[in-house]
Amino acid sequence: MTLLRCYPRVTEFIYEFFNHASWADFRFLPVYSYGFFVACGFFVAATLAVAEMRRREKLGLLKGQEAEIIVGEAPTTTEIAVYFLFGFVAFFKIFGLIAYRPELSHGIISIKDFMLSASGSWIGGIIGGSVLAYYYFYSKNKEKLTQPEKKKITIYPSDGIGDLVVIAAVLGVTGANFFNYLENPGDYANFWADPLGSMFSGLSVFGGLIFAGIGFGIYAWRKKFSIAHFFDSVAPGFILANGIGRIGCHVSGDGDWGLANPYNKPSWFPQFLWSNDYAHNIIDAEPQNVLPNCMEEHCTYLSHAAYPTPLYELLMCTTIFIILWSIRKKMTYKPGIIFTIFMILIGIQRFAIEQWRDLGGRDTYHFGNMELRQSEVISIIMVTLGIAATVYLWRKYNQEVNTK
Repeated sequence: MTLLRCYPRVTEFIYEFFNHASWADFRFLPVYSYGFFVACGFFVAATLAVAEMRRREKLGLLKGQEAEIIVGEAPTTTEIAVYFLFGFVAFFKIFGLIAYRPELSHGIISIKDFMLSASGSWIGGIIGGSVLAYYYFYSKNKEKLTQPEKKKITIYPSDGIGDLVVIAAVLGVTGANFFNYLENPGDYANFWADPLGSMFSGLSVFGGLIFAGIGFGIYAWRKKFSIAHFFDSVAPGFILANGIGRIGCHVSGDGDWGLANPYNKPSWFPQFLWSNDYAHNIIDAEPQNVLPNCMEEHCTYLSHAAYPTPLYELLMCTTIFIILWSIRKKMTYKPGIIFTIFMILIGIQRFAIEQWRDLGGRDTYHFGNMELRQSEVISIIMVTLGIAATVYLWRKYNQEVNTK
């Protein structure tokens, strides 16, 4: 196993990690590294946002809304049947993957054909469906009352984290693609031939941030809770999630690397942070460079090793997260300050990393004698607005203290 090659699929890394053991060969599964780490980023961001929102909820700074629910109802036959059916279908295929692994590993059956076929594990499906149905039946009966009753509960912002994840995912991908299209419409030339490939390549971080931010703002406004406290709660997790997502860019080799590194590496500096030829990259960059004796799907590498900028972004984003997370309690009663500092730091981070990245072919904007990329323009705007907003809020809160 080496850190100086790409693993487009997580299953390829697992296979390499266990020294090509036959039992660990699940490379036929389409568990792509980029999507895996993006999902990890969403999970981390959601966990941190919930923790911070609950802290502010306990302080009475994020208030909930009352809702009426019916409690104590017994499980219905239809509900139990639905849970059984869902569990059966899921575990029918999950255990089927294990049962048919030899055929799938050797390409006798493709993963697509398998998933669309009636092949699977009947025993696994029946066991899985039964366990899930019984768990639901048992859980419902524990709360069953002789006479179901209506009950008023308070729904807090942290209870809606599922809604927020959906908003972030849908609007984030939409915004990232929209801003990327504005800068490089050529990325979508083959959209109808490969919609997923076009939508998940060359995404704009700022586009995703802006669209998701608008969605979050509308959500907070409709739910009638403090937008400033809400944005302060989600900002630290977002920047860390961005860094985790960059691991996916690096591991998969999706083209988000830096310029070629022409310098000799100091003996004390780790190679994986100095330069990388991104062997086995998922986009098959420089197809004329083919690895000898390579029997895998992606066998190309870069002729000139590049700066591993996704790893630099990971380090930058982690540093920003530590800063924001460490000062959040001090800024609890200055709502909005954490988010405005976040705007400043993410703008600086993005502008800095653009100086290392290879973005040849991207459209530029002319400002006098300067040529700036879209992300550099947005970075400058973010830093400017962030500084102005931070100064304004800081003065406002200090004046409130002085007038008391």
